[in-house]
Amino acid sequence: MDYTTRFYLSGFLRIAFYSGFFLVYLQEIGLSKAQIGFLMGLSLILVALLEVPTGVVADRVSKKLSVLLSEGLSVLYVTVLYLASSFPMVLASMIIAALATAFRTGAETAWVYELLSRDGRANDYPRVYGRLRAFELAGGLVGMITGGMLAETFGMRFAVLMSAPFFLLSLVLTATIPADTVKSRTSYMSHIFESIDFVRSSSVVAWLIVYANFIGLSFAAFTSFMQLYFYDVLSSVLGVSMVMALQAVINSASWYIDTGKYRKWIYDKAGAILPILLFFAGLNEWFGFLTMILGTFVFTQSFKEWQGRFQAAIPDEKRATLGSLYSLTAAITSGVLNVLLGLLFNCVGIMMGLITTSLFMLVLGYALQLSFGRKVSKT
Repeated sequence: MDYTTRFYLSGFLRIAFYSGFFLVYLQEIGLSKAQIGFLMGLSLILVALLEVPTGVVADRVSKKLSVLLSEGLSVLYVTVLYLASSFPMVLASMIIAALATAFRTGAETAWVYELLSRDGRANDYPRVYGRLRAFELAGGLVGMITGGMLAETFGMRFAVLMSAPFFLLSLVLTATIPADTVKSRTSYMSHIFESIDFVRSSSVVAWLIVYANFIGLSFAAFTSFMQLYFYDVLSSVLGVSMVMALQAVINSASWYIDTGKYRKWIYDKAGAILPILLFFAGLNEWFGFLTMILGTFVFTQSFKEWQGRFQAAIPDEKRATLGSLYSLTAAITSGVLNVLLGLLFNCVGIMMGLITTSLFMLVLGYALQLSFGRKVSKT
């Protein structure tokens, strides 16, 4: 079994059986909605704050070790969540989960790219990255479906506990993958400042980060409130759940399928295609299904291409840190977008809000192209 297959299987084995009823589980423990909201917000903030420090650890010590720490912390997180019966214990579990996420972000993709590059297979990275995401999503889908049945039969706490052995299996399998060898030799703070200076001095990398954020926001403007959008159409909780399951299947398949040479064309045009799809979703509620299907496909294909270009444009010894810097910017812009969209949709409704947002995105995309010298087609 080669190391790419082991990456795929390890991603699949991170099955969270509690993902489909996590908030219900917290409520059953005795947490109020205010406490749950606080924990969810705190989790996002912690991940954002920990992104860069953990990325530096991966670059200076070991990307493999960083991912293994993430796996081990995931096992600990599930264990604490299973034992939790009060707000402080759930808070502790969420802090552990944030650490686990931060140690993986940036480090895993950097590790995969370094191994492929070492074997002369750097061009395979977009395809490998897409399939890694596809296997993770497939595991998530299995977790949602099976977890619901386990919770119904044996209780939610049992379903939470069942995730631990799968996380442990993922850790064991990850440990068998060859280690990375390139490490940064500079001091901790010097490494951070050098990484920031690298982005500032490289117009190509700066544009890649901006463009990834732009296409991500263009798609998230629809998906962030997708449940409420389709509830207005279907007026059924079961119907919305089925649509969400369909979107998960489409998402997984889109990451797995590789369009080859057409992927570059999709990447170049995604900045226009995604806002246009957003516009159609605002015109007619049934166009939302078209936006969901095509939007998912366009975003996944373009982001795979982006990953290949981004990894090829950054040095090995700063790969995890720069990946974490991108994740940090994405977390901040996504958070701001959700707040603004919530206010906009509350004032004018979701449909008109989507039309307004799509027109703003088209103008913004054109302005970004001009200000960066149309580097979408040159990177």
